[in-house]
Amino acid sequence: MEYFLQIEYWHWLVFGLVLLILEIFAPGAILLWFGVGALVVGVLQLLMPGVMPPEVQWLVFSLISVASLVLWKRYAKKHKLDQDDDSGSLNQRSKSLIGREFNLSNAIVNGVGKVRVGDSYWRVEGPDLPEGNKVKVVGFEGATLKVEAVNPEA
Repeated sequence: MEYFLQIEYWHWLVFGLVLLILEIFAPGAILLWFGVGALVVGVLQLLMPGVMPPEVQWLVFSLISVASLVLWKRYAKKHKLDQDDDSGSLNQRSKSLIGREFNLSNAIVNGVGKVRVGDSYWRVEGPDLPEGNKVKVVGFEGATLKVEAVNPEA
């Protein structure tokens, strides 16, 4: 039974690499942190063989895994890398257009006009302006862009 309790450094390194490879196929970044924990324990075992009994190895693995996850979350939140919030605009093209400027394709009459964005036309709402005027997207409601004149005095 003693043989099963022996966990060598290379066991941890292989375990860590397998977890990192599985991370490629799994959604989210969960296995990555366990892989990091396993690799750290493997390196510690390599540098200090026989110092940590298996129970301590598992404890260090758990602590490193959780600590790396927590530290990454803090770092990502501080540097606005966290993709879990709703601020993304992947499926909201309207949101990605805010701040961009376009020339009016159809004049804004009674508050409604059109701009060309790429190969499509978008409905816009804003102050009445003639065709060709430059407008800036300041918001959106559904598929309608809210715009304002870029040069209101002109």
